Amino acid sequence: MGADKKNLFLTLLKIKSYLASMIDEPSERFNNFNYTREYLEKRYPDKCKYFLDLLEENGIFSDSEITFNDKIIAKFRTIAHNSGDRGNLLTLLDKLEIETRGTIIKDETRLSEISEREKKLSEILDSIFQLATNWAVLKEIEDKVDDYSILNDEEVIRPDEEKNLYTLDDNTFRVFSTISDLTKEYMEKLTDYYFNYGGNIALKDFVLSLDEIKKDVIKKYFELFKEHGLDQDSIEKLSK
Repeated sequence: MGADKKNLFLTLLKIKSYLASMIDEPSERFNNFNYTREYLEKRYPDKCKYFLDLLEENGIFSDSEITFNDKIIAKFRTIAHNSGDRGNLLTLLDKLEIETRGTIIKDETRLSEISEREKKLSEILDSIFQLATNWAVLKEIEDKVDDYSILNDEEVIRPDEEKNLYTLDDNTFRVFSTISDLTKEYMEKLTDYYFNYGGNIALKDFVLSLDEIKKDVIKKYFELFKEHGLDQDSIEKLSK
C-alpha cells in the first residue's frame, strides 16, 4: 500500500477510534453520521463532505456501522486500496494535516493571548486592591490625627499623645506617597491594557482628561502661592 493510501487508511481508523470513544453500545440513535461529521468538521472542516461521500460510496452509512461492524477495518483497507483514482490523495492528506496543524497553532496562540490578558487584568485588580488598602490605612491615621488635634487645640494633650501626633503626621506623609506611587503604577497598567485590548479610543479621551487635570492642579498651586505671597519664579517653575 502506497504512502497516500496508508494516510487515507489511518484517517479512517482515526474516525473509528473517535467513534469508539463516543459510543458505548449499538442504538438507532447512531444510525447516522452525526459523530463522524463532528469529528471531520473539527479536524478536516474543508474536506468533511469528501470523506462522508467516500464512506457512502463504499456502502457505509452510519456511525454505528463504523463502530460495531467487525469487518469495518478490512473494508477501510479496501477503500484505501481502491481510492487511487480519486486524485492525489497524498497531496490531499498532507494538506489536511497542514490545515489541522495550522488550526492547532492558531488555537494555542489564542489561548496564550487570553492567558496574557487575564494576567494583565489580574495585575490591575491587585493594584486596585493595594490602593483601597492604603486608602483605608490613611483614613484610620487621619481619624487618629483628628482626635489628637482636638486635644492639642484644647491644650489638654499629654506628652505621649503629642509624640504620637507627630508620628502620625509622618505616617500620613508616607501613606500619601505610597498612594501616589500605586496610582501611577495603576495608571501605567491601565493605559497599557486599554491600548492593547480594545480600549484605545477611550484611552485617547482619558489621556486628554489628564491634561485638564494637570492644568487644574497647576491653577490650584498658582492660587495657593499667590495667597501666601510666594514669588513669581516659584509659580513659573511649577507651570513648566
